[in-house]
Amino acid sequence: MPFGILDPKLPAHQRVPGTVHLYEAIHGVDQFTSANLKRDGNIILVPQPSDSPNDPLNWSTRKKDFVLFIICLEAIMASTVSPILASSTIVLVLYFSKGFQPIALLTGWHLVGAACQSVVVTTIFVKYGKRFPYIFASAVLVGSSAWAAVATSYRSLLWARVLQGVALAPFEVAVNASVGDMYFVHQRGVRLALVSLSIFGTTFLTPIITGNVTNSLGWHWMFWLVLIFSSVTLILVFFFVPEHVYNRDKRLDTDVVGDDLAQQAPSDSIVSSDVADDDNEKIPSTRQQEEKETYWHSLRLFSGSKTSRPLWKIFLRPFALLLHPAIIWGCLTQGTMIAWTAMIGVVLAAVFMGPPLWYNEVKVGYMYTGAVVGAIIGFAVAGVLSDFSAKWLSRRNNNIYEPEFRILLVIPQMICGCIGIWGFGFISSDMYKYSQYLPPFFFGLETCGMILGAVASASYITDAYRDIQIEAFVSMLLFKNLFSFALTDKAYPWLLESGIKRCFTIIGAVQLGVSFLTLAFWIVGKWNRYIMHRYNILRILHLE
Repeated sequence: MPFGILDPKLPAHQRVPGTVHLYEAIHGVDQFTSANLKRDGNIILVPQPSDSPNDPLNWSTRKKDFVLFIICLEAIMASTVSPILASSTIVLVLYFSKGFQPIALLTGWHLVGAACQSVVVTTIFVKYGKRFPYIFASAVLVGSSAWAAVATSYRSLLWARVLQGVALAPFEVAVNASVGDMYFVHQRGVRLALVSLSIFGTTFLTPIITGNVTNSLGWHWMFWLVLIFSSVTLILVFFFVPEHVYNRDKRLDTDVVGDDLAQQAPSDSIVSSDVADDDNEKIPSTRQQEEKETYWHSLRLFSGSKTSRPLWKIFLRPFALLLHPAIIWGCLTQGTMIAWTAMIGVVLAAVFMGPPLWYNEVKVGYMYTGAVVGAIIGFAVAGVLSDFSAKWLSRRNNNIYEPEFRILLVIPQMICGCIGIWGFGFISSDMYKYSQYLPPFFFGLETCGMILGAVASASYITDAYRDIQIEAFVSMLLFKNLFSFALTDKAYPWLLESGIKRCFTIIGAVQLGVSFLTLAFWIVGKWNRYIMHRYNILRILHLE
């Protein structure tokens, strides 16, 4: 029972999927290192790369990081459009002669569009890989931004926003999974933190920029700017993001298989090597090397089917996973904190544009400065702690890595998140009394907690359930976006009926309860992995 984690009793040659031997033993050789495994120094590579130069795990670190950087750039552009109207609410209320709630629903229905598309795009990701959906979503972002830029009616803008949600879905669903496709376990933490910052954190820059744009050029120019920059990132995605879903021998997926690799794989198929960090690295093998794919060949949109599973089964799998305890935990840990930021956005638009402050769209945009700082701090903390804590705990666990080591980030998430929520609600309820600089400070604490929670849940799901990570992230996206939609739909009536302080007191209490669920999950998480492997929900429902 390492560090309080409940450890199911298994035969010596078996282990729970996700549990891996991360470091080579200093003295002697144990059951996990009896095979000739590939290593990076004394770190055993998980998963094990194949002998093919086309395996993304065998790409140089520079190439992997460049591909991920381009994907994150496009993810930033796609995520930017979610809060793009936050600081321009009053302007749109006057332009369309609508109330606050219909304007809030321009964001709400945008999130519904992303949720609906996420289920559809999953079938493409799982069946055909990630390159085509990324390119398609980038093109839809360009087209929908052009539509929004010329929209003159509420209905026209609403449908453009829904399409922008369609463009957002692939990046919210698959970028975390792309990290799992290209990187080894010991390399993922800081990259997943970067992904969370790209998708969630940088969105808080948007209201700061768009407030000034709306004030100087008009609200249509918000979308013209997105159109310009997303056109550039579309070109980058097309030319520099190759397919990185790769079908390797399942025995090499040592973080997925339930038996010890040494008991499964022939010793001549897995060889010891050091992974170089340059483009000329050699991939040793006792077998003949495959021919390396040319650059021009890598530009093709499709590279064949990645699974024989029927499309209808792939479509249904995310719904089935909503019954999975780990996925439920991920939905709550990530989804609630993100939804609370939407609630804070509602307060900023409704309260700070009225008495006693009477902020215009520029000043409301500047209120998001604290959120930007908080997101950057969250990224820094998660980037440092995620991999460090995983390696440190593995060393003290007889070199055995457990995915539960990733969820320690929920501790600072709980502290920052709950203080931020309660502090923001308490201060914002009486702006006649308190400083105008305090709400952005507490907003920053909440955002810091949001990033930490997003990294904790994403890294845990990636490491513990990599074989179903795409479907799992879709399930989490469905919960997050539909919950956020419900909040944007009911936020104004709830605030008017109960008041800001009471609303945020309840929200903070809910978040505290969600955070305490992680303590239970720390204890039973490994046991749950074993049970879900033995009694597979997807297999029981004939969706495997």
